[in-house]
Amino acid sequence: MRDLGSDGFAGRSPVGSFPASGYGLFDMTGNVWEWCADRFGADADGAVGDASSRAPGRDRAIRGGSWLCNEDSCRGFRVAARNHAAPDTALNNLGFRCVRDE
Repeated sequence: MRDLGSDGFAGRSPVGSFPASGYGLFDMTGNVWEWCADRFGADADGAVGDASSRAPGRDRAIRGGSWLCNEDSCRGFRVAARNHAAPDTALNNLGFRCVRDE
């Protein structure tokens, strides 16, 4: 994998560098994978997915894709894209999203 910089940035882009979605949300996919509270694992038929309601695995779910992904090595550039990482993973293409209730 390599970062081609085709979006004008080498690596991560600053928050809000691109227009908001139709819902007014920024940076929901493609900048860094985002940690989820859910564990990641396999269901009864062996399909890998969100295992929060099944027997939990060690890895945590991550979602959204990152700047370091490409079509051959990642599961997609979309909000619903899921992958997984060990809870002690630290990478420059992995982060988290702060949220608040209003």
